[in-house]
Amino acid sequence: MAWTPPTKWTVMFSFLVLAGGLFVLTEIFFGFSGVLPTLALGTFTPSETWGVIGMGLVFLAWFLMFLGVKLKGL
Repeated sequence: MAWTPPTKWTVMFSFLVLAGGLFVLTEIFFGFSGVLPTLALGTFTPSETWGVIGMGLVFLAWFLMFLGVKLKGL
């Protein structure tokens, strides 16, 4: 299968999702500004909940870029 460059929309959206995910993860680890509200889902602590959300956003950014490269016109 040939390589196709992703569209500008895919690149920009993927970058914004990646930036959001990395912001959440760095906010958890370093606590620069403390802007994340307390969010506990089920038996998870707020740090674990935001960690899952941050890792999910980073994975979503990677997956969107992967699809943008593999599928034509995305």
